Amino acid sequence: MSHSVLRTTRPWPIAGILFLFGCASATPANGGWSSGPSVQVSGAQGGDRMNTPPEFKIAQQSTVQMPIADAWVRLSKAYSALGIPLTTLQPSLHELGNMGMRRSHSLGNQRLSSMLECGASGDGANADSYLISMSVVSQLTATADSTTEVATLVQATAAPMAFSTAPIVCSTKGVLEARISSMVSGAAAKN
Repeated sequence: MSHSVLRTTRPWPIAGILFLFGCASATPANGGWSSGPSVQVSGAQGGDRMNTPPEFKIAQQSTVQMPIADAWVRLSKAYSALGIPLTTLQPSLHELGNMGMRRSHSLGNQRLSSMLECGASGDGANADSYLISMSVVSQLTATADSTTEVATLVQATAAPMAFSTAPIVCSTKGVLEARISSMVSGAAAKN
């Protein structure tokens, strides 16, 4: 009868490496402050999850040919026509919008997937089947030549309605911002 000898590797090098990684992650580089929840970036492949806060977004700007007082009235009407309730209203800054809106499927009679890129699943565009948490805020600025600058910032995340998971950060396609600007300028049909 022949006996075979099993060679085992010593667990110490692996245990040492795990110990070092464990110590290295004990105190985050940001001094222990939480940088927010895990999010899935819309461009990630294969469900990759990343521990990064959403990126800083830049508002899309356009110029309308009217004084700021007229643009202010039209901006409020545009939000109303789109079905966006105003929760942020600062007349002295000419700023209004909603920083905590939730939507599913559509906004202003338009599919959310035409406005937002939130990735896709087996059911199609996530923007059309997931619960969208979004912020839409516009600010007007008077210019020297009696025109008005319209700046609109859209930020959104998407999460499945059926189960709990980290939200997916959506990117804007610029459609909603352009529609708001168009409605302020009077070029869009009123809903």
